[in-house]
Parts: sequence; structure tokens; C-alpha cells
Amino acid sequence: MVREQPLRRGVRALVAGLRAEPEAHVVPPDPTTLEAAVRGFDKLARYHRLQVRDLGRVPDGPAVIVGNHNGGLNPVDGLFLVHYYRSRGYDQPIYVLAHDILFKHPRLAAVMRSVGIVPARRETAQAVLEAGHKLLVFPGGDIETLRPYRDRRKVVLAGRKGFCRLSLDHRVPIVPVVSAGSHETLIVLSQGRRLAKALRLDRWARLHSLPVMLAFPWGLLAGPTCALPYVPLPAKITVQIGEPIESRRWAGADSLYGCVETTMQGMLDALYAERVLPIFG
Repeated sequence: MVREQPLRRGVRALVAGLRAEPEAHVVPPDPTTLEAAVRGFDKLARYHRLQVRDLGRVPDGPAVIVGNHNGGLNPVDGLFLVHYYRSRGYDQPIYVLAHDILFKHPRLAAVMRSVGIVPARRETAQAVLEAGHKLLVFPGGDIETLRPYRDRRKVVLAGRKGFCRLSLDHRVPIVPVVSAGSHETLIVLSQGRRLAKALRLDRWARLHSLPVMLAFPWGLLAGPTCALPYVPLPAKITVQIGEPIESRRWAGADSLYGCVETTMQGMLDALYAERVLPIFG
């Protein structure tokens, strides 16, 4: 019993830390840090032969930019921001919602906020839009970014309609964005949603997946080891920006969600129709 007490206290502290909600405040990105990040990610964009289409469709004012989520923990879905900042400058930052777990460590949280990455909380999203900024969201979360490789052609927004309510409440357009090739940077063999549910990861860590995947240089990864940094496969990535969707034309979140999901799936189908071979594009 004496030996178990410290372990139990440690487990309780860990769970409490994971459940704790990060602060919802929004601070402007640091221009110097953001510019350095863009330079760094430009190398990754070149590695993936990134092509971004119709970037001019991103409006100047506030908007909710909705993307499909791919590539596990590799930040490939945000690579189009390299082109955005290179063409628009840094006066109109795009804030990116990210999983709370990335904000548990104070130093990592500070770095995230310095480049415009903020916790995925409703209060944070509202603050961004109320300040007149653009917000980039990936509603599918880990359900989509850890989906099996065989489902790489599918848009999986997971029935999450919070972005629709944000758009309706703040009367801002939704800009759909899809990328093809991003989910070819690793091979997810199994998502492990049943195991994640059995372990109640959704309740204490807001996670719904415990995958098995292939990634270089580790080979086979499973469960927590999937968080190890890996070298993405050099898949060609093509990003398509869609026409803004005016939310005021829709009666509510349900119908607006259906429109966005259908639109994004059509965009992704069109991109994959052009691809000849996985990875090579």
C-alpha cells in the first residue's frame, strides 16, 4: 500500500493536467517568430512539392476556414499558410485551432501562441472572430487525421458542427480548404477507435484514436509510440481553396454542415481524380 500511494497520486495529477482547460485568451502572433516559422515550413512545402490553388479566394475580413485533416501529427495541412503569408504579408494573421494537449506545457504553449496557434475552445474561437481575424479549423480532429490510409480520399468532419455555429453567430463566411496527398505522408493501418473508447481516452484526454501505423524511420508504431517524430514520405501535396460559403443563406447549423461537407468531398474527389500514383501525385 505504501508503494501504491505515490503512483496513484501521480496518475491523478496526470489526469487532472490533461483535463485542465488552457486559457482562452488570444494574443497577436509575434511577427519575427511567425516569419521564422514560415521560412522553416517553406522547406517542408518544397519537400512536398506543394501546390496551392485559388489562394485569392481567402477573404480579407474575418472568416472561418475549414480544412480536412491529414498526416497524423505532421503539420502538413497548414503548409498552405506559407503561400498565404508570402502573398499577403503578416498584417492579417490566420489563427489556427489546435488540440488542448499541445498547450499543457507552458513553454510549448507560448511557442504555439507566438505563431497564431490557439487552443481549440469555443471561447478562443469567438475571441478570434470578434477581433476581426480569420480562424482555421480542422473539425475532424484526430478522428480524421488518424483515419486509415484506405480512407485518405474521404472527408471526415465527424459530425462536429461547432464551426457552423461560429459562422452563423458571427455572420462570417466559411472557406472550404482540402488537400490531396497529405494523408500519403504516413500509412495508418488501423485507427484503434474501439480501443481508445474502451480506455476512455475521449473522456480524460479528448482523444478518439489509438492507431497502428507505418512511419519512417521507426517502421511499425502503435498507440502512444505514434507520437514519436517521424520523417514524412515525400508525397506531392495539392491544396484547393474553395469559394466562400455565405452562412446567412442557410437556416441552421445542420443544413450548413451538410453543404460544407458535401462541397469539400467534391473538391477532394476532383483533386484525387488528377492523381496518377500515391506519393508521386
